[in-house]
Amino acid sequence: MDGCKNLHRFVIQPGYIKNDAAVISGSEAKHMLNVLRLRKGDRFIAFDGMGFEYEMELVSFEDNTAYGRILRKYDPKTEPGIKVILYQGLPKSDKMDLIVQKTVELGIYKIVPVITQFSVPRIRVKDTVRKLERWNRISLEASKQCGRVVVPKVSEPVDYEAALNHWGDMAKARPTGTSMMVFCYEGEAKKCLKDLFKCYNINCVDLVGVFIGPEGGFSPDEIHMAEACGISPVSLGRRTLRTETAAIAVLSVIMHEMSDMLP
Repeated sequence: MDGCKNLHRFVIQPGYIKNDAAVISGSEAKHMLNVLRLRKGDRFIAFDGMGFEYEMELVSFEDNTAYGRILRKYDPKTEPGIKVILYQGLPKSDKMDLIVQKTVELGIYKIVPVITQFSVPRIRVKDTVRKLERWNRISLEASKQCGRVVVPKVSEPVDYEAALNHWGDMAKARPTGTSMMVFCYEGEAKKCLKDLFKCYNINCVDLVGVFIGPEGGFSPDEIHMAEACGISPVSLGRRTLRTETAAIAVLSVIMHEMSDMLP
């Protein structure tokens, strides 16, 4: 296993794996052959986005398509035992790029961009596809870099009410386990994140939702809507964090509390 750490990693579609052989095509194959210049007999790592990793040997290549032989299939145990969904208020400029990259490294399950009352950017329909492609490409590259075997999806931006409904549906659809909502609000003066964890048996929590506002935070109306859904806001402390800092800080704390940061 240790010998695999220095091997290049690529993503492979599950449908392109058959018996002990696999096909790598598209941009991944081009990067492998034209940039990294792997040759016949070279070993590499591929992951299928479904939880498995493969140690492989390059057998042949043609027309920007690589053919590999599977030497070993295994689960590297790099995925968290809990699913954390980030509902991120759309920030300005390219801050979303950083949020996607770092939360994927920390173990996020899914990212839902949310258009709130104080969101400054208003994504035009024609720009949505381009931005989604960029964010999901960043998620893929971050997954490859940090050793994950699942690529978290960045979904299409939704409005605030739809985000609340999405979380409600996710929490209700689970047959077992316990869900927990972390709704971060700088105006909360009493309840902090530490207090929230005391309300749960952490070992039973397997789904966590995290709401982070944009630069302007959440509006009073949005706070009332959350409370009407049974969601209680929590404070992240005496200092006001930037939206990109808040997402990284909260996810780090959650993963620590859930014992995900163990060797």
